[in-house]
Amino acid sequence: MAPRHQPMKTTIVDWRGELCRFLDIPAESTDDQVFEGLEAASAKLAEAERLKKQSLHHKGPPVHVVINRVSCQDTGEDGLYLDAPWMVESGPYNAHLRVSQRIRNLEVYLERNKDVSFIVYRDYECCGNAIVPPPPFQQGRGDTDAAAQISLFLKKESITIHADELRSALGEVARSVLASIPNPLSRDEEGAISHPYLWWFHKQDEIRAVEDSLHNTKPGEHLGVLREYVYDRMKQDWQTVEALTARGKINARFIEYLFFPREILVSGINGKSRSDIQAFIATEWLKTHFNELGHFSAEVDVEAWGFDGNFEMFESHLPIQKLPSYIKEFDISHLEVYPMKFAPKEEVHNLRSRGKMFWKCRRQRYVCYSSNSKFEEVPNSTDARFMVDIATYKQMHPDTPNTEQQHNSDALGTEIMNQEEPDLGDEFYMCLPTSIYGFNMQKKEWVSLEVGRMEDVEWNTEAFNLLVIDKETKELVQAVVTNQLNAEENTDLIRGKGNGLFILLHGGPGTGKTLTAESVAEIARKPLYRVTCGDIGTKAEDVEKYLEVVLLLGKTWGCVVLLDEADVFLEQRTINNMERNALVSVFLRVLEYYDGILILTSNRVGTFDEAFKSRIQLNLRYKNLDEDQRLQIWDNFITRLEKLLEKPPPRASKTALTSPFANRNTSLLSLGVNTKEIRDNMKTLAKPNLNGREIRNAISTARQLAMYRQQPLGYEHLRCVIDEAKKFDDYLTEVHEGFTAEEMQRERGER
Repeated sequence: MAPRHQPMKTTIVDWRGELCRFLDIPAESTDDQVFEGLEAASAKLAEAERLKKQSLHHKGPPVHVVINRVSCQDTGEDGLYLDAPWMVESGPYNAHLRVSQRIRNLEVYLERNKDVSFIVYRDYECCGNAIVPPPPFQQGRGDTDAAAQISLFLKKESITIHADELRSALGEVARSVLASIPNPLSRDEEGAISHPYLWWFHKQDEIRAVEDSLHNTKPGEHLGVLREYVYDRMKQDWQTVEALTARGKINARFIEYLFFPREILVSGINGKSRSDIQAFIATEWLKTHFNELGHFSAEVDVEAWGFDGNFEMFESHLPIQKLPSYIKEFDISHLEVYPMKFAPKEEVHNLRSRGKMFWKCRRQRYVCYSSNSKFEEVPNSTDARFMVDIATYKQMHPDTPNTEQQHNSDALGTEIMNQEEPDLGDEFYMCLPTSIYGFNMQKKEWVSLEVGRMEDVEWNTEAFNLLVIDKETKELVQAVVTNQLNAEENTDLIRGKGNGLFILLHGGPGTGKTLTAESVAEIARKPLYRVTCGDIGTKAEDVEKYLEVVLLLGKTWGCVVLLDEADVFLEQRTINNMERNALVSVFLRVLEYYDGILILTSNRVGTFDEAFKSRIQLNLRYKNLDEDQRLQIWDNFITRLEKLLEKPPPRASKTALTSPFANRNTSLLSLGVNTKEIRDNMKTLAKPNLNGREIRNAISTARQLAMYRQQPLGYEHLRCVIDEAKKFDDYLTEVHEGFTAEEMQRERGER
């Protein structure tokens, strides 16, 4: 049986000869010489070990290292390399990356290179799909052919901090420079800093100041090395961006550089009305997207102020769907959204002014509103006045979506809300809403108003002086109104009863009753809330509810309430008409506790209920106009017309008084008005027995006749209209057997 193990062949080694060879001494050296050589070698090894340990603990000046992370999508291989990749015609798409200086163990590499302050990672991918050149706006400038070729494989670049000294310096940058904006330094100490380092571009001067403050310190030295790399890497791009933006230009490649968090952005300028322009505060950097076809889109996160009676911030996203050009440079102001600093100065001023107006309306504000034909939201309201009162709006519309989720607290606080002009800056005023609800005092409805079209009311106190009524009557009206405004205490013996001022104006149509009420509101500087019998209805239950709402709004807004043509509510009660009696009783009861100014007009005071006598402080009778009064009315209208012809009309009519020229066609101005001819014949015009409303209608109709004939408005047009009106009046008198309307009402005891 063979042995399990074969005996090993003995090898004889000349260990003394090998040792002499290792010690680099002759083979015939003596034993003493060999021992001396061993001692010398041992000393050298000890010194080498000492130097090695010393080198491991010694750091030279801080440096950076560029490490290329290369990944092949075909083979699945990836690795870290010190040298830049180059392309070879290999792989599925004949475009494969080759590298040579591989880092086998990054930790060991960094342990042996302790002077590395930060690592620049460049990520490359190959063999995943065919290489397609990017659109022109993504391509770099000044690259060599080889660099441009390799850049097609570059997916991203980022910087990772390695040295604690640099981390300390960047911490100071984050605290003193970047605290208010999103930045990679504040998010994660170990996070990567991504190319193209937009935050550094926008804060170059401030970061350099931090570096200067760290002069002659290790953190400052490390920060300087990082700055040098970033500047060398980005200098060409940054210089291009600065040159473009200095001219108000940008191109698609550098679109990201425009948007900086916490800056004000404007949206909606191009192709829209001034009221559509909005401002927002950017909260993040611009996010850009390119689909597989290279189509561009972007969005930026923003915030702005909302208002539902309280001010609160809300977040949103503003998209940029397309660019003015993808190849050439373009005006920054042609973008859908862009920084306010590139907006026209006029638009910036308008945004600021609009914000100040919105602030005035935070609680209650009486405003006038202008509109135009292209962007008109409230048709034919160029002379309309509105009461803006969000609290009342929410009370009257409790189920509207924007009032269901009401904020319980205001972001500004009570102290600021009570200030008329708080120093809140553009970030507040320019970023307020563009619209707010207002109550149309003419149409009695709530509508959404564009704040940019709102203006403060200019009270037309001169209108009262132009009233064609007796001087004593004017003085009496002004006296009671002024006294009511100055009154501060309730003089009624029963606590809680009204202390209002009730005025009755009675007389024929067109004698100035309504105009007096409008003028009273102007001199009192109060809104005029006008209602008629048609608005109120005739059922007692409906009337009571409607009047309670009207008088509540009148009290809330400090209105002069005009109940026009109030005959049905003032008529004498009888035992034969219980429904009418109920109306009068309801009206009396509602008025009992009203403490504002209420003006009633009537054409039939002869049927006046006795119960109203004690409730009405002032009764004014308006007689039919005599010739002198008609002459004065003609003069007032012609004077008004002359003023309108002297200069262009204002953007908004700020008076609520009725005028035949309030919505005049510009053709009238172009054709002209022969005011001299009209004034020369004014005495003739004043002879026909016209009331004020008929005079106004005559001017309006004559104007249309003149425009139709393409002639300047003159006396003949007015005479023609008056003659036609007289024919109708003569016919009515004939039908009524020679009695005028005034005489017939007197006969029936109505006037």
